[in-house]
Amino acid sequence: MTTVRIPSFTLNSGYEIPVFGLGTWKSSPGVVHQTVKDAIDVGYRHIDCALVYGNEHEVGAGIQEKIKEGLVKREDLFLTSKVWNTFHSKDKVPICLKKSLEALGVNYLDLYLMHWPFGYQEDGELFPKNDKGETALSNVDFIETWKAMEECVKLGLAKSIGLSNFNSQQIERIWEICTVKPSLVQVQ
Repeated sequence: MTTVRIPSFTLNSGYEIPVFGLGTWKSSPGVVHQTVKDAIDVGYRHIDCALVYGNEHEVGAGIQEKIKEGLVKREDLFLTSKVWNTFHSKDKVPICLKKSLEALGVNYLDLYLMHWPFGYQEDGELFPKNDKGETALSNVDFIETWKAMEECVKLGLAKSIGLSNFNSQQIERIWEICTVKPSLVQVQ
């Protein structure tokens, strides 16, 4: 099988990100494992996933099979995941990241994104509800989440960090306080 070289660009963190990536959101259980293997076979090196997608273990299994085959090494891949809304407090961010690392079978992420600029009530369901049946939001400011993500970079758990689904005012708030600049803003 012929693989194609995917072009890349350099993030402000100094790391290269392939311009094309395999998104794993809404991938059917039992299918994403093979999809990841097929994508790596044809040249994909960027794989985008998230804890909330519920399939990182299958994504990880596909990645690990390709590493064991010798087709790729871990450092050939660019893996992105996202901190979920029920993990926005400073103590929960590294827990979420480590859950992704364990499921993927790797010891670092290339890019870790804050999935949304708001948190949900922690220590329960991924989509918690209040007594009225509405989404139960937390009072955690996304600035606290960002600071915890910066710590994850310092610990070597993520090479780069960024944002997802943020508007310009929210991005500006991060920019004003950060010591590690967002490397990427993803809009879904």
